[in-house]
Amino acid sequence: MLKITAYSSRISYRPGDEVDVKVSAVGMKSFSAVLKRIVQGDINPDGPGYREDAVPCDIGGPFTAREQKILTGSYGRVQTSAGFAVAGSVTVAALIWPTLPGVARQAIVSVGSESGLRLGLDEKGRATFEAVSGGRRVGHATTTAACRMKAWYAIIGTFRPETSELEIEQVPLQRFRGIEDSGCAKATISESIDVDWSEILFAAERGSDGAPASFYNGKIEAPFICSGQPGPDDVTDHLKGAKKLEAVIADWDFSHDIAHDTFADCGPHSLCGKLFNLPHRAVSGFAWDGSTYRWDERPEHYGAVHFHDDDLYDAMWENDFTFRLPEGLKSGVYAVHLTSDDEASEYYVVFGVKAAKNAKKSPVVFVMPTASYIAYANHRLGLDVSETEIGAGQLLQIDKHHSFLQENPQYGLSLYEVHSDGSGVFYSSRLRPVVDIQPKVQGFIGGLGSNIWQFNADTHILGFFEDRGLDYDVLTDEDLEADGVEALADYQVLVTGSHPEYTSTRMLDAYRDYSERGGRIMYLGGNGFYWRITYNSKLPGVIECRRSESGIRGWEPGTGNYYHQFTGELGGLWRRIGRAPQQVFGVGMTAQGFDLSSPYVKTDHAKDPRAAFIFEGVAGDVIGDFGLNGGAAAGNEIDRADFALGTPPNALIVASSRVHTDIYLMTPEDLLDPTPTWSGTQSDLIRSDMTFFETSTGGAVFSTGSIAWAASMAWNKYDNEVARITENVVRRFSNPAKF
Repeated sequence: MLKITAYSSRISYRPGDEVDVKVSAVGMKSFSAVLKRIVQGDINPDGPGYREDAVPCDIGGPFTAREQKILTGSYGRVQTSAGFAVAGSVTVAALIWPTLPGVARQAIVSVGSESGLRLGLDEKGRATFEAVSGGRRVGHATTTAACRMKAWYAIIGTFRPETSELEIEQVPLQRFRGIEDSGCAKATISESIDVDWSEILFAAERGSDGAPASFYNGKIEAPFICSGQPGPDDVTDHLKGAKKLEAVIADWDFSHDIAHDTFADCGPHSLCGKLFNLPHRAVSGFAWDGSTYRWDERPEHYGAVHFHDDDLYDAMWENDFTFRLPEGLKSGVYAVHLTSDDEASEYYVVFGVKAAKNAKKSPVVFVMPTASYIAYANHRLGLDVSETEIGAGQLLQIDKHHSFLQENPQYGLSLYEVHSDGSGVFYSSRLRPVVDIQPKVQGFIGGLGSNIWQFNADTHILGFFEDRGLDYDVLTDEDLEADGVEALADYQVLVTGSHPEYTSTRMLDAYRDYSERGGRIMYLGGNGFYWRITYNSKLPGVIECRRSESGIRGWEPGTGNYYHQFTGELGGLWRRIGRAPQQVFGVGMTAQGFDLSSPYVKTDHAKDPRAAFIFEGVAGDVIGDFGLNGGAAAGNEIDRADFALGTPPNALIVASSRVHTDIYLMTPEDLLDPTPTWSGTQSDLIRSDMTFFETSTGGAVFSTGSIAWAASMAWNKYDNEVARITENVVRRFSNPAKF
């Protein structure tokens, strides 16, 4: 078990910046912190050797250990002004689309904390309206019929204090013969209550400890409160937007400000609210009829919010310490290394440090694919996804980090999981401990050998720079998102990570513009620039991905839910949006397989004088029949050139992998007719293409199209032809002479 976990509010810093660190430590009295430069994170004894360098920096400590909790579950909150109250009879109502009725008690609308009213579902999935006094339930009216899963209902609760009566109505908005899922019930409360109107919650209620509890799973739309007791038909028509009732106290409209985390009240008191832990927005509501797929065209069709009991955006931990990075710190990948008082437990808070504003930049910049790190953050693919072991073609290795995640689901989900109700995870945040973004962590699908993935696999590239004495700086995806192509100004060579899968529009524009300005790009990975993601201008540290229409995906967002909440952009594959990665990088995703990698074989294009510098000092036609990821250089996830998809016509395919195992399967976007001929031994589209081309502005692009490439660079402590080819390209690309 990990006894220490931690995170920082940022993942990119400059020298001289203050770094905040938030820590939870259990089973110890104190912990220590040291600043480290991460050079090589692979602990495989057959690898190049683990390396981290201590950096002189006065962080302080030792620090007193304390545990900090994480609360998952999304909800909405309204705080009223002082003295706000409602006298006499009151009706509370909402449209709901429950996804897990009958699994637990779930709150829909909660008025007040210690004393108030609760509209929700009971443990059997039946609509219920409750009165609470002093934290105790003093009465409830509950229907006799359960709500069906993923069906729309109007639920209407009325409280009449003058007669101490509660009434609940459950109205299905679509009825089926023989299905009894409507109901009405009345009850009398055992004692009078004084309703606390200071707070109203949606999809949760206050628990005995004061924290939100009884989280609801499903959609809520158009909740409102009015005086008196209008008829159920009138209330239902109001909820559906067919008419407007008088005596409305609050009338919330979730179709306002969909891009962010606030919502509007169209009633007379402007009781606007805020959503917590990022429930799904920009999802189809009751009114959606298929006439539009863009929520910003008809937001009234997207007036629902889909809440989950396992949503998490911000763990909201308190700072344990803050320190300042040294002013003269060299750009690179760094970490605050936390250790327990007995040094038996450790944790690394990893971040990038970019060059100081006025510092001379290195010729080479490595772009950390932090968006992809966050997409996979805290993933549980090994144990939660049964086919992972089949796809890996081997028994899975489960290390302590992933065992910890299985035991601690509150650390949140990755974009590869589904919520407890089976809906896909649209958002992933770094404002929580992310145990995968550390050195020493093993993976599930990293191939035979080192079996490392994402951040730790990218340290093979950092280690290469250090081994060859190549001067380099570091940027992160978020720097490209924030500053666009200007973040890359004055850099001669851009080097990607091993798996830069997730890319925003601004990031992809930066790569394109950099190339068009004469920059040189080395894409040393596979499955790059595959999914479109978006960032939120008001919510830092989180990405959104909607896996629409096609692509390798464990879930789909639901018909009508293809456009991102954060920006209104269409989600899905860049290829299907008209910007296939071949257009910028020459290659794009073609297949995946996680057992054995394959070598490259030179093509006739390798003899072209334009490519002579690539293979200088490299003898033979077979390249990379070795490696720490599957035993060769082309593997895991691989990319091919495709002139129909935008590979430039002057591109040279200088080497290709020839045959992969039948665990390698074609991507869905290419698999138009599912026949048995679309596997690694059958299809010539399943290959990795090493590609080179010059741009019209004097720049160039070199792409390997393989996640396994970096692990072959690191084989035999970087003494091999794969590392030699990489060095040849870096040195030529660093030469300012135009191509």
